[in-house]
Amino acid sequence: MSADLAESAARPRRIIVLVPHEPGSLGRVTQVLGEANINIEYIDGRSIGELGVISLRTDDDDAALHAMLEEGLRAVTSDAIVFHLPDKPGALAGVSRIFHENQINVRTIHIMHRIKGHAIVAVTTDDDDTARTLLDRDGLI
Repeated sequence: MSADLAESAARPRRIIVLVPHEPGSLGRVTQVLGEANINIEYIDGRSIGELGVISLRTDDDDAALHAMLEEGLRAVTSDAIVFHLPDKPGALAGVSRIFHENQINVRTIHIMHRIKGHAIVAVTTDDDDTARTLLDRDGLI
């Protein structure tokens, strides 16, 4: 087994869902998964201000992620790099330019939430280590 496969197998993949911190949010997530016939194997929830952050593993994470995205839930896999930007025109273009200059290909990108002049963005790339270093260098992580 290659080192990459061994490391991937050792780190269980999780799904992170951002929901409003209000009654019914957890129920919506669990209902979507139940209706898609997806079993939850692990779940943890926390509140951070006005947001609820639900971390979970299922018996079919790809199908779970797809089902939640289809229902308009903001969900990403834990292998995503989550960073923040000023919520203004051109901010995301700046990140795109940095990735382009460093030959980093974006696989997925989601604006997870917008709050108080900032956007929370999740991205996966073909070189997450370099992408994370570049975002950290620019103070975005």
